[in-house]
Amino acid sequence: MNQILKYPGSLAVVVTLGFGTAAPANAQEPYRVGMSAAITGGPATTYAPMVEIFRAYISKVNDGGGVNGHPIQVIYEDDRGEPARAGTNAKKLVEQDKVTLLINTSTSATFKPAIATSKESNTPLLFGGSVCPEEVFPPADPLLFCTTSFAALIDSDFAVRFIKESSKEKVRLGLALMDIPIARVGINAAEAVAKKLGMEIADKVAMPPTVVDFTPFASKLKDAGANWVFAWSPWPWEIGPYEALLKLGWQGNYILYGFQPLEAAFARLNKENLYALSGTALLGEGLPELKEIQAVAAKYGVSRIDLEGWVAAVAVHEALKACGWPCSREKLQGAMSGLSITVKGVKGGPIRWSRDNHFRTEQWYKIYRWDSAKGRPVAALDWTKVDVAQKLKELK
Repeated sequence: MNQILKYPGSLAVVVTLGFGTAAPANAQEPYRVGMSAAITGGPATTYAPMVEIFRAYISKVNDGGGVNGHPIQVIYEDDRGEPARAGTNAKKLVEQDKVTLLINTSTSATFKPAIATSKESNTPLLFGGSVCPEEVFPPADPLLFCTTSFAALIDSDFAVRFIKESSKEKVRLGLALMDIPIARVGINAAEAVAKKLGMEIADKVAMPPTVVDFTPFASKLKDAGANWVFAWSPWPWEIGPYEALLKLGWQGNYILYGFQPLEAAFARLNKENLYALSGTALLGEGLPELKEIQAVAAKYGVSRIDLEGWVAAVAVHEALKACGWPCSREKLQGAMSGLSITVKGVKGGPIRWSRDNHFRTEQWYKIYRWDSAKGRPVAALDWTKVDVAQKLKELK
């Protein structure tokens, strides 16, 4: 079967994959799924690796005979993280390609047009790699779902509480964000929790999407006397201020959300004051399940692995399996509302969706730090469960 990947301003790139034992499935009508993603452009550092491993997982499923005897056809559209492109993509996928499921793997700026198309067409929309929007939390919008681990309010609360519990001296907290709506939500939540816990806010720096030199923003944090900094944004806007702080001779501690480039950054920087909050395991832990994912990636030519993309693909697989055949948009929405997704070795616990909660009933976090003596990241805090409904009550 064909998997279609389109780039703006160019002809569609159609990649025909050989499926071996999947020949019987190829004779059947496929499940049609559409993804709009930041495959190129500035945000691609964060999102493209998720798309790559998602593609590999779907190829593996199709090679194994598909789902319920039918292959999965995924149509990929590049939105570069731009709202207008995302809106055009979503309409094309729904109206022309007749997909049963939409997937967003892009920046929060693309959410509004994607959600609008989802509602207009009554098509389920999965945020698989994107930040989970407010609408998937209780009481959830019936059409919107999210597999991604990072969630603005809960992430920020967990990170700030970790800082508080692991600090022996009074915390002067610096906050760093890319100046986009969802990052402001996360960092504003961190600021509120920090103040509640008695921390002093040294400074909060909002960096434009066009920033090239992070030094001015790092200087503000250093000059304000921050001894901890928390960053929650797309990867370049998380790691950029940290590297600039290092060049300025800053000696504090820094915690960010751990995206796919984290492991390489840990090894390259070799600094023990860098911490990372994560909802997925690190590949370097070498668990059997992680080695299996690496083998699949190698088989299908994927060089960059972001486990959030793998989790999203597992969710699509399980949702289509539960939907059966034929699978309408309405039937799929119903199947997804009661789904439980287990990705052993990758996450601390399952993703469980209910009728009114399309994020998950429990969130699991692990915090890593670099150990220079061992030459690898280690757990600063092992898998810890957060009751989502209870935490949201506390935060609202």
